[in-house]
Amino acid sequence: MLARYVGALFSALILLSPPSFAISSEPAKEKLRAMTMAVRTLSYSGKLVYQRADVLANLAFQHDVINGKEAARLRRLSGQPLERAQSGNVLIEAVPGPDVLRQGYPLPGMINAESTQIFEAPYQITLGNVERIADRSAQLVLVESMDGHRHSYKFWVDEETSLLLRSQTVNADNQTLEQFEFSELTVGPQTVEIAGGQEALQVKVYPITEPESVLQFSPASWLPAGYQLVSALPSRAGSHRVYTLVYTDGLGSFSIFLELTNARPEPDMQAILGPTVALGKDYALSGGALRVTLVGEIPPETGKTIIDALDVDGLKGLLSRTQ
Repeated sequence: MLARYVGALFSALILLSPPSFAISSEPAKEKLRAMTMAVRTLSYSGKLVYQRADVLANLAFQHDVINGKEAARLRRLSGQPLERAQSGNVLIEAVPGPDVLRQGYPLPGMINAESTQIFEAPYQITLGNVERIADRSAQLVLVESMDGHRHSYKFWVDEETSLLLRSQTVNADNQTLEQFEFSELTVGPQTVEIAGGQEALQVKVYPITEPESVLQFSPASWLPAGYQLVSALPSRAGSHRVYTLVYTDGLGSFSIFLELTNARPEPDMQAILGPTVALGKDYALSGGALRVTLVGEIPPETGKTIIDALDVDGLKGLLSRTQ
């Protein structure tokens, strides 16, 4: 008991240590590397609880690797029936009625963590205690932001399989913004029953298509250390051309949407839901506005700084050429 208390106190001290003492441990990095591999390569299924802001949901999850391709299914067990799935390059969603329910539940087996990039970002990665999750022994891995421009993470990794059993996203005040935890986990091929209920489900299929070309241009004159531009793609929203930029540090990510409109500039916008922030800012132009929207898992102040540092004149020229 005393050893466990000392271990918990040591973990708390790590979280409160100043950046000058930040040293990531190699065992912690290896555990994180093994986790990012296991969640993508193993077949497993189970039940989990997901929480974000005022959202609390019971979910069933299934992950398989079929002919070298990942397949994942997520079924909501409480409230209206809902199911989402991904198989190779196809996303499938089954929802009741004509309205699409609010998106947001993460797929725990499809975590997009890139360990190499994480290690290059300003995170301190250390080991915490060994705890019991879903009746399994799990090693806590602490991934702490050292610059205040990204969230911190806590991962509980199964000691036997390296699967992710529990995840928390926390802010600079160590408040939990989003979390999920498996209550049951079965390793090996299984089948999760399809979403059921009294209402008929409409099924929507969304092909994932790779763009023929990626325009590598970043208008951001300032970015937090470790974030890299991974795509810059033109698309359309109605009759307007939208330019989408995606940045990631290997764990957290954010997107910037750029659009030239004929409408008058709108007031600045901000919305926060769990770890996700949405910021909007319009720049007045002759006969319209340049609309900039940032959405991602970063602190609000960081998002505002990124938007304020954009090369507005360069953006005007870029979007004019892509119309």
